[in-house]
Amino acid sequence: MQHSEPLVSVCMIAYNVEAFIEKSIDGVLNQQTGFPIELVIGEDCSKDGTRHICEAYAQRYPGIVRLLDSDVNHGMAGNYARTLEHCRGKYIAVCDSDDIWVDPLKLQKQVDFLENNPDYGVVYTDVQTISETGALFEDPDHEQIRENYATGNVFFRLLQGNFINHPTTLYRRAFLDDYTFDRDRNYYNHDHLLWLHIAPLAKIHFMDAKTTHYRKHSGSATRSAVSNRKKFQWHLYQIILNFDQKNRAPLDTRERLSIFQKMLSILYRRENNFSMKTRMLRLMPKYFPGMMPVLRLVMTKMGIPLVQSLNENILNSNLTESNL
Repeated sequence: MQHSEPLVSVCMIAYNVEAFIEKSIDGVLNQQTGFPIELVIGEDCSKDGTRHICEAYAQRYPGIVRLLDSDVNHGMAGNYARTLEHCRGKYIAVCDSDDIWVDPLKLQKQVDFLENNPDYGVVYTDVQTISETGALFEDPDHEQIRENYATGNVFFRLLQGNFINHPTTLYRRAFLDDYTFDRDRNYYNHDHLLWLHIAPLAKIHFMDAKTTHYRKHSGSATRSAVSNRKKFQWHLYQIILNFDQKNRAPLDTRERLSIFQKMLSILYRRENNFSMKTRMLRLMPKYFPGMMPVLRLVMTKMGIPLVQSLNENILNSNLTESNL
């Protein structure tokens, strides 16, 4: 039993995962740490035996496992937000209720890093993909994600797509103080948005270790949920405005192009309103990366043959001038 305030709160949301959640909870309880932790489980009115399993663990480990049950279903985003609100630790870790932490020193190593590196806000690791039955397999989708792992100032890389494995992360709870989660039950890109919120404020560290078994199955959120593009565009708009207000560092051409490209996407999307587009138009000159980067961007979107044609025309023009 634990009676001290936790240094780390582990956030776990659960809905209809009776086949998987015991191993997920055991992976948390098997962590070997020199500090107290808590596991906060947001049980979202499951229709199977998930709640019964969670209640049994809460009774067996009253100083560690805290169960938030519910008589109504909040949906993934709402349940995630309410569970985080009950996390008390200085640091927050996330373990999805169908994934498994397989490294018993995961939390200790991540806390040690953040304690010794105050300029970093998030630590994440690599994963191994498992099937619905728990068998390891080579996942080509994750091989592509793995190519984008990065450490340090990764805000602009995150703008191009999320590469941080959510169930492997540990981050400073203080970053939630000025962050509002979208509670729309149909929205699930909360982790990517959170990293985009933190990245302009702190560095992010990749720890090269496979600490987690990521389960990929027919019920996985990333396979069954439909991305709400309008919602994401609105959040992206807010992230750009927030970055513009807080960033004081000079940007190179590639970084300006990355912001400029997202501004163009906000202008292009029909679902974005007039006010959003007007605000982006006003900001775009500040982040204009130059004619050639924009031209290359446009030509890339139009197709490689056109880029090759442009390069050939420039080469031919240079050769003609040199012969005059």
